[in-house]
Amino acid sequence: MKYQVGIVGYGDFTRLMCEYLAPYADVIVSSRQHTEGDAGFGAQFRSVEEVLSRPIIIPSIPSQFFKAFFTVYGGVINPSAIVIDVCSVKVRPLGVLQQLLPPTCQIVGTHPLLGPASVAKNGGLQGLKIALCRVRQDEATYHGVRRFLEKLGLHVIEKTPEAHDRDMAYVQGLSHYIGRIMDGMGIPETPLSTYAYDDLLDMKKIQGQDSWGLFMSIVKENPFAEEVNVAFKDATKQLDDKIAES
Repeated sequence: MKYQVGIVGYGDFTRLMCEYLAPYADVIVSSRQHTEGDAGFGAQFRSVEEVLSRPIIIPSIPSQFFKAFFTVYGGVINPSAIVIDVCSVKVRPLGVLQQLLPPTCQIVGTHPLLGPASVAKNGGLQGLKIALCRVRQDEATYHGVRRFLEKLGLHVIEKTPEAHDRDMAYVQGLSHYIGRIMDGMGIPETPLSTYAYDDLLDMKKIQGQDSWGLFMSIVKENPFAEEVNVAFKDATKQLDDKIAES
């Protein structure tokens, strides 16, 4: 018997989830553009109310929109649902879910450290990383989610929401900021490229091309991102000053 899953929001990552959930789940998706029809890989578009009635619900919207969305729809969600968050940050969106969802809903936090580009480059999910956070769930649910993620071939890393966001302030906050700079500069490909320069080109192609909504989630919604950004700019100034003095 397949899992009954509802996904809120329809973008590149939702399409990726539809592809890899297809063998295991009957998936319906809510979208502002579509209320019916084919969403790809066997998934179907349905109304947001129908999506929120499912026993497993995945909000796939930027974290900065969580509060507005669940303020409106928190009262119509299936009160016995398992809600699995997939945001790039954890502290704030998980706090919103705990505040606005019925207390009978179980909540599991995840952050898939992947996207369409990295999955394509890797040739699938095998070995790619996903963070997993305990929030508000029973042990059977938590371990069931973990086993399923491992069945997909993902490498599961358990973190608290706070520890996750502290790490991601560097891993994503810094790398996406630099990737955007590389994209803005339009750094070129060249036959004289080194491995280090290839890394910058990868950041331009991957992090620099992610959606603006995702970038805003990473740099604005992570409570630790600003201090890392300030430290980066301070280090840049110190290096520039040292160059000027030489």
